[in-house]
Amino acid sequence: MIKNILRTLLIITAGLGVFLSSPLMSTEMEEIVVTGLKREASVMTTPSAISALSAEQLAAKGIDDISQLQYAVPSLHFGSDLGGKNVTIRGIGEFNFAPGVMVTLDGLVQPNATSAGLTQLDLGRVEVLRGPQGTLYGRNASGGAVNFVAAKPTDQFFGKVQVGYADFDQINGEFVLSGPVSENVGLRLAASHLDAGEGWIENLSPGYDDLMKGEKTNVRLLVTADFSESFSAELLLGRSEVKGSWEHQAIIHEHVSVGAGTGLPIDAPWGWGITEEPLKTYNRGPSITDREYESIALTMKWDFDSFSVKSITGHQDWYNFFHIAADGTNIGMFDRPDYYENKTLTQEINISGKTNKLDWIFGAYYMDDEATRDFTVQFPVAAGPPAFPPFPMRIHQPMHFEDTEAKAIFLDMTYALSERVRVGAGVRKTEEDKVMGHDFFIYARFPTGDMLLVDRCGPGITVREIDESDTTIRASVEYDISDSSMMYASYSEGFKVGGINSSDCDPGWKPETVDAFEIGYKASILNGATSLRAAIFDYDYSDFQVAQVIGIQGIIANAGDAKIQGIELELDSSISENFYVNAGITLMETEYGDFLNTDSLFVELGAQQLSGNKLNNAPETSFNVGATYKAMLENGGSLSFNISTSYRSRVYFREFNSEKDSQPSYAVTNVNINWRSADEGYSARLYANNVTDEEYVVGMVTGNTQYGRMGMWGMPRQVGVEFTKFFGSK
Repeated sequence: MIKNILRTLLIITAGLGVFLSSPLMSTEMEEIVVTGLKREASVMTTPSAISALSAEQLAAKGIDDISQLQYAVPSLHFGSDLGGKNVTIRGIGEFNFAPGVMVTLDGLVQPNATSAGLTQLDLGRVEVLRGPQGTLYGRNASGGAVNFVAAKPTDQFFGKVQVGYADFDQINGEFVLSGPVSENVGLRLAASHLDAGEGWIENLSPGYDDLMKGEKTNVRLLVTADFSESFSAELLLGRSEVKGSWEHQAIIHEHVSVGAGTGLPIDAPWGWGITEEPLKTYNRGPSITDREYESIALTMKWDFDSFSVKSITGHQDWYNFFHIAADGTNIGMFDRPDYYENKTLTQEINISGKTNKLDWIFGAYYMDDEATRDFTVQFPVAAGPPAFPPFPMRIHQPMHFEDTEAKAIFLDMTYALSERVRVGAGVRKTEEDKVMGHDFFIYARFPTGDMLLVDRCGPGITVREIDESDTTIRASVEYDISDSSMMYASYSEGFKVGGINSSDCDPGWKPETVDAFEIGYKASILNGATSLRAAIFDYDYSDFQVAQVIGIQGIIANAGDAKIQGIELELDSSISENFYVNAGITLMETEYGDFLNTDSLFVELGAQQLSGNKLNNAPETSFNVGATYKAMLENGGSLSFNISTSYRSRVYFREFNSEKDSQPSYAVTNVNINWRSADEGYSARLYANNVTDEEYVVGMVTGNTQYGRMGMWGMPRQVGVEFTKFFGSK
């Protein structure tokens, strides 16, 4: 594996060397300062695989949604499952609201990727850290972290009003107002609204609306204050609402069960309508999405002579409800309302300092999270097939509560052995206490009322307690090859918490741990016009966590050991003052270790040995490439053209690695044309996302009680236009 990777790297590097020898290479790249490792540093001096996009780069590429980051950052993929979102880095992501990649907004940890809708509004920059971040970020950051940094109040009055229209009758607007309130206080207010009048998933059930439409609204207020030369504070208030029909589940591949009582055969007796056609489904029943998110965060910073203190206090309310007929047939048999809510209080304190040779940070973190879930599958008609009794039923899986208290302390430092050599080390101690109460009921539905048939977990609410603790460490060595290039080698550990499935009564799943090695190279060449970054990584997982569906029950289980090896290569280059290119490629090999598991679609085969199978959501090859050209107009205005393409090879969504469990290789190309007036008072954007109208699946789940493999489609081609009026100056 490593030999093949190195051989590929040499070929790519040689090709880049020929390309970059062009005499056009003369414009120095803008250096982006990041805080991903909780200290200010440039991307090129950070001993970690990290990518950063400035506000200007986000605008040029038309990135205004968290899902679009995958078109600009190596190894980052964005998927979807019913009721949730999945941010994946190097094959590690989220499922069942259990994050594997941490998402933050100005240092405030988001409950999960689905709640992160507010983060895409009015950004100053985005940082993506790849690899386990167990020391500085702790729990549930074994895949990496995505940090959104909100745009800050401006020194002078600035404002903008933006309106747009796109395919599927989508009308959008955005408003920003920024400036000083007084000599020491600044304010920035931003709001956005999207109204999608047409759905892009066609509902074939007569009399029912198409899916993937509705409204999305975000509002954020940011207030900064400098109380003295040594004390400053920032207050962030945010609210996000999503209403409409923003969920869908479609049959991607039909399945005929060969075991009596293990599934629902699709042949004639009941004459049920189904379809495998892309971007189409049957949804005979409700399709309701109702999400609300509120956050308040206070960040305070004290600067002293030799050290600084930073405090981040946050409170978040996250409400997520969706109701959908999830069987994909014209019967509407699986009527599925799902309610999830959590309230999260977090407190982090960092104390950091720097001397001539030592750079250090000490921190403490506390989280109190109270979650409630109520999940029901209703069968409004008598099912008939052998999988169910011949009368309507209701399966109720309430997770009455889940209270989690997590505490951690950490220390991280870097020491300069010489002008060119530095060593780093870090340690984090995490303790987590979780109390959970849940149950599982099956009712028969009669005109006179529901009759309890099964109380699977026994009488009353089952209450369980989980106490977990883990110590994660990191170590690194950095060497400056020259004034403009460096190498690093690092070892890091990650920790993903365990838990109890709300949909069964088993003991639950164990924590997941990872040992990760990485060797990296970063260089700024051609007088700073080009930056080149490469990383080779090797992960060893223990008690690797996977999402499964047993019957109609989505659970998390441990798959034992797993391994990930790969290489990343990333390039940013200003070929000339008006021509900019970027590219990134990731090559990975992944495999499960000793893993016995039964496929719920083929239970008659019994337990299968899956050792050597590829991990879910982990393509062998993925790359992104983009180019931006800016032309100056005779009247002093400018016109820029950007094209970005993202490719990934076959992606398996289930551990059994059947071709029907996967999405074949595909590429998505986006085009943006931006115009700016000479006085910079106006701008316009014409864009086309997925210009080739690629049909691809972004997530898949299935069970033996459904008619096939159920999945979620990626968005088809969309063409739109936006107009913006600016006021004041940035």
